[in-house]
Amino acid sequence: METAESLTARLARHPELMKQIEGLLDEVENRAGALTTADAAEEALIGRTRQIGQAGLSGWAQRETARLAAEPPSGARRSSKKKSGG
Repeated sequence: METAESLTARLARHPELMKQIEGLLDEVENRAGALTTADAAEEALIGRTRQIGQAGLSGWAQRETARLAAEPPSGARRSSKKKSGG
């Protein structure tokens, strides 16, 4: 299980996701005071959850693209000189 410090450190590496999580907490705590019914709260939380999913997927895609760009293609061979036998 994550400690609060390690969770904070991990979220700090993903600022867009952190922003969305903070927004979710604002909704849960009804900070704006706009959620006066269960239906309104449900709609807000579902919307925020979708945004979190989109932020997470976007971050994953960016990291995966960078990782794939940094490694050689799977079929590539190292270039080396052919050694002469004689």
